[in-house]
Amino acid sequence: MHEYEIKILQALKGKKELGFDDIVVMSGLPKDSAMWAIENLSQAKVVGVKRKGASEVALTQEGEKYVDGFPEERLLKEVFKSGKLDIRGIKDQIALAWAKKNAWIMIDGGMAVITQVGKEAAKEREYPARILLQKLASAGPGAGAVVQKNQQLIGVLAKRGLLTVRERSVIDSVAPLQDPARLLSSEKEAGIGTLTRDMIKSGAWRKERFRPYSINAPVEPLYPARLHPVREFINYVRQQWLEMGFVEIAGPIIEAAFWNFDALFSPQDHPTREMQDTFFLSNPRQISITDMEAVEEVRAMHELGWKEKWSENLAKEALLRTHVTALSARYMRKLANAVNENYPQKFFSVGSVFRNENLDYKHLAELHQYEGIIIGNNLTFANLIDSLKKFYAKLGFEDVKLRPSYFPFTEPSLEAYYYDEEHGDTIELAGAGIIRPEITKALGINRTVLAWGGGLERFMLSARMMGLDSIVTPYKNNVGWLRSRPNIKV
Repeated sequence: MHEYEIKILQALKGKKELGFDDIVVMSGLPKDSAMWAIENLSQAKVVGVKRKGASEVALTQEGEKYVDGFPEERLLKEVFKSGKLDIRGIKDQIALAWAKKNAWIMIDGGMAVITQVGKEAAKEREYPARILLQKLASAGPGAGAVVQKNQQLIGVLAKRGLLTVRERSVIDSVAPLQDPARLLSSEKEAGIGTLTRDMIKSGAWRKERFRPYSINAPVEPLYPARLHPVREFINYVRQQWLEMGFVEIAGPIIEAAFWNFDALFSPQDHPTREMQDTFFLSNPRQISITDMEAVEEVRAMHELGWKEKWSENLAKEALLRTHVTALSARYMRKLANAVNENYPQKFFSVGSVFRNENLDYKHLAELHQYEGIIIGNNLTFANLIDSLKKFYAKLGFEDVKLRPSYFPFTEPSLEAYYYDEEHGDTIELAGAGIIRPEITKALGINRTVLAWGGGLERFMLSARMMGLDSIVTPYKNNVGWLRSRPNIKV
């Protein structure tokens, strides 16, 4: 029996039940050591343990800055001196918001005017929120009583990001299930529990045996630093592209409609170019297009293909890109002017795109999209299918199905999908096809271009990756989930 367990039994001798804090005092053990010994005795059915819920509160970095004073307190002092302040001169909007919420000030004609409540608060000089932070900072781990008395205010400070609150189960009391006196007749377990510097120096450790180390002993959970799951998955997908010989490309998220729609043969009256589908910007309202040769080629493509007059003003409209294919269009144009390039050229991109979508378990308004393009001579649809299957197989999707589909800028086109049994739904992974000759010609490419792309977060719905219930989950900023989230399966 370990010496710590012996001390616990000595404290329990002659007792029917003992509170955890009393055991710590009577045994003389640190709390962590006492907890470890009690858990060991509980697993051996030597003692019974009653537990209770407790809130563990810790100050955040911002909370530590507020211990010496809140921004609304400083603002109150300024307003109290003069009676009112021009709100245009108040730079700290947090201070202004909370001073108003506390009814210390009122806004009248663009002026922050002190109220009677504010005058009384300025005279008292005791702000409950600051006093609570100071008590928590000084109490440290022993702040249980403070937490119990100030639940409502702690909730307010937690919402402000000044505190973190973690619910946990703690030992409340311990009762012996076997007679401690009889058990104490056993000899103390011999052996080394802690290896010290002196033991190593003298060599004494060679003459002793080490006590068994239990990897199942309960310990406080540790939360090492981790990447956000979406960022971690992006890095993983990026690695698969690189291993397949693709080169990464990147570009702006604020794009001209020219590259996002027009260069990809999307008609200017297409529904996707309406406000209900695309986020257009008011500042800047337009983005200049410097490649006038490309402008004229695209104009000719539209007027010949769609039999309608093409508007350069509509092509200049600024928007948040709706797909990374806009980036592929830019690079196709770039390669049109390149010389002595070795083909095939293979590119990929992973980036944020924006859609005016209603949120559900497989749709987001801001998401990450991936795209691959291969530019070469005499490429066929079979080359595209082979590349797709290899890419998805590297991600663990051996059962991806392909079916004919329609996309405005590819012909022929297909869709890659899989049936997710967990959600009972078909999950589309990507659209793919051969870029239409109207597009490649307008962009100056006289070669075949294969392309495919889709929403990256949808991969994470699959149990073979993370098994999320919704692609919204990673973006809810639930710290508890982010700490304990499942690992991405690779």
